[in-house]
Amino acid sequence: MFFFKKKTQISEQKVRELIQRLEAAYTEKDIEKLKKLFHSDHREISFLNHFTLMMNFQIYNIQSEIMKIEILDLSEDEATLTYTRKHIYTCINKNDENGESPNNITSYYIQVRKEANSIWITKFSKYSELFLDNEGKILPHEKAVVPSSAQFFENMKRFIESFQLDGFKPATYLLYNDSEFIGYYPEIERFSYKTTEKFTIDYFIEMDAASVEEHTEIYIRENSLEYSDVIEIEGNYSIIETKFISNSRLQHELVLSMLAPDGFFLIRYLKNSNSPMDQQLRQRWIDQMAAATSYLNPN
Repeated sequence: MFFFKKKTQISEQKVRELIQRLEAAYTEKDIEKLKKLFHSDHREISFLNHFTLMMNFQIYNIQSEIMKIEILDLSEDEATLTYTRKHIYTCINKNDENGESPNNITSYYIQVRKEANSIWITKFSKYSELFLDNEGKILPHEKAVVPSSAQFFENMKRFIESFQLDGFKPATYLLYNDSEFIGYYPEIERFSYKTTEKFTIDYFIEMDAASVEEHTEIYIRENSLEYSDVIEIEGNYSIIETKFISNSRLQHELVLSMLAPDGFFLIRYLKNSNSPMDQQLRQRWIDQMAAATSYLNPN
């Protein structure tokens, strides 16, 4: 009689078990266990930085709570998912307390692949992080997302006051070499990778065009758009409306481009509901964008 070993297949249950093992290895401070969950070709990611892990593990005990796992795509051999976890850090030695809280809620975009009858993590990318106080509560307003290393948030801050962001919460902040990005999502979608709408501000030290007019022309020409219209354009700003298809869904977007003395700004409102914005909503965002141009001068 022959016995055949059952072929390993990726399933939602196995994906959830993988994430649970990942969090258990982290809170147990077991670096080798962590590494073994990642494919050998994908162990260079920042999450596995040995020095950072060792510092955290030496200073803190860590409590973990998995808040959300969402499977985006699943087959027998591959899976794409997001997961959100909450980490609370407690100093092992009270002398290490410095009044700053490393507590956070972080969401990750993950790809998993089956290879050689094993299931490995092949992509592990952070897409949002919320900072918490010592009690584990989300910090108020933009303090929830703006990291201490941010250089340009003060440049963006004056424009935020022009917008009524009822129902939107700061959800993510991204740092690049010469630019920074802040995103506001509906509160109920704060941990989502794909949201039904979002308000974002991109800051750039320089504009990659000779004028706002040229930038606007390039933006329209080089994006695959179903529809575009220049609603308003002046010497140092433009407001454009676009519609495009992404993942078989209609996206409807309003984009304010502004060249200010302290940098170049792209302010966007995107509706991702597979249908156009209603006229009242559309006009409200256009009016707010027009009002924001009065703050072009940082003084």
